[in-house]
Amino acid sequence: MSIYDEDETTFKMEAFSKATTQAFALGNVEQALCYLNYMAEKPINAKAKVIEHIDVYYVETLFWGASPHTIALGWPFVPESLQTLYINFHGKAP
Repeated sequence: MSIYDEDETTFKMEAFSKATTQAFALGNVEQALCYLNYMAEKPINAKAKVIEHIDVYYVETLFWGASPHTIALGWPFVPESLQTLYINFHGKAP
């Protein structure tokens, strides 16, 4: 995250999403769960802009370019609230 300026929030969110997917790809489920749970808690009582950033820049890019194995491993661990955002955008699970 340190490669981005303070005001590059969207890039940071996408990088965090990629880190989540990469954690699953490397078999580090515990780390990926920490990332997912952190993001799932953020929309609670959050402003609309925060929710939008989580939806557009984190959830929509989860599992982007991931292998079928990574998706099969990771998708069941995605909290329901984030799964709903993902499916609302993509129309289906990855």
